[in-house]
Amino acid sequence: MRIPSLRLMTLAIFTLTACTYAKTPISATTIPTIEQTNPKIFGVFEGITPCSKETRPLSQIPQGTDCEEMIWHFVLFQNPSSGEPTTFELTSSYGLSQPNSTGLIKGGTEIKMKGMWEIITGKNFEVYRLNPDTPDDAEPVSFARIGNDVLHVLNKDGALMVGHASWSYTINRTDNRPHEPITNAGSVPVPDGTLVVPTARPNISVLGVFEGRTPCHDLVFDFTGTPRYANCLKVKWRLTLYQDAAGEPAGYLFRGTSSVRQGTWTIIKGTGQDPDATIYQLRNDDHKGEISFLKPDENHLFLLDENLDLLVGDALFSYTLSRVEKP
Repeated sequence: MRIPSLRLMTLAIFTLTACTYAKTPISATTIPTIEQTNPKIFGVFEGITPCSKETRPLSQIPQGTDCEEMIWHFVLFQNPSSGEPTTFELTSSYGLSQPNSTGLIKGGTEIKMKGMWEIITGKNFEVYRLNPDTPDDAEPVSFARIGNDVLHVLNKDGALMVGHASWSYTINRTDNRPHEPITNAGSVPVPDGTLVVPTARPNISVLGVFEGRTPCHDLVFDFTGTPRYANCLKVKWRLTLYQDAAGEPAGYLFRGTSSVRQGTWTIIKGTGQDPDATIYQLRNDDHKGEISFLKPDENHLFLLDENLDLLVGDALFSYTLSRVEKP
C-alpha cells in the first residue's frame, strides 16, 4: 500500500493586516541584538524568507517589484496582567539579495506597520489577527503556528508557502533565547577529491527531495557528517527520501557540501505536544546518527530534538527543509 496523504497537524494561524506602513531604504540586516525581557511582549519573531514578483509575503509589497528576499522583524505585545493581546509593531524589509551575504542590496526597502491584534478561535486552530478592523481591501498575511516559537507564512489558500534551497518561509521567535552574532562566517571544510554519491537501489522511487539551510546544531553535525568548524553559520541540506513499490519507506540519501550519507527511515506518530503528529525518523547506516522531522504537510520537514520538540532557529536560518523539484 502506498504511503497515504497524512492529515495536516492542527495549526494556529497568525493573520497580519497593515493599518499604516512606510517604505524607506535601510542598511543590510545582520543578526539583531536580543530584546530585553519585557512582560508586555508576547513574542519577538524574526526570519528571512523568499520573495518574488509572483509570490509576495506581504501585500504591501507593490506588484511587479523586484524582490528576492524578505527580512522579517515584528513584535506582538500583550497586557502584562491578563496576557490579552494589545498591539503589534512590524519593521521589515524586502529587495534583491546581496551576493554572499544574508542582507539586501542597498538595504532594501523598509516596511513599517503597527496596530492592534486579537486572538480568535477557528474551526481547527486559533487565529491571531492584527488590525482586525482594517478595511477588507487590505489583504492580510497569515502565519501558521507550527509551535510556540516557530511560525510559517501561509498562502491565500491557507497552505504553508514552499521555499527553496536557500530560504524557507519559517519565522522564529528570538527574544526568549540567547544567540551570539557571527560577524565573520567560517567556511565548511571541503574534502579532497569528488564526493561519491551512491546509486539508488533498483525497484525504488523518489518520494520527495527536500532542501534547506539550517543553523549549526550538534544534531545537524552528527547526522550529516559535516565537520565542526569555527564560526559556522549554516549547514546545507539535500535530503532524498525513497519508497518501494508498495509505497513503504526504502531509505534516504543526504548530500551536503562536504559529506554524503545514506540510511533508513520510518514513520511514527505523536509528540508530547501533539499525539497525532506525523514524524519521520532517519537513521544512518553506520548507526552514528539519528534524527527526527515533523511532517505537517507534503512539502515541509521541521527538525526535532531528541525529545521530539521543535528546534527553533534564529533571525537568519530555520530548521526547515522545503520540497524541491525531483532530480
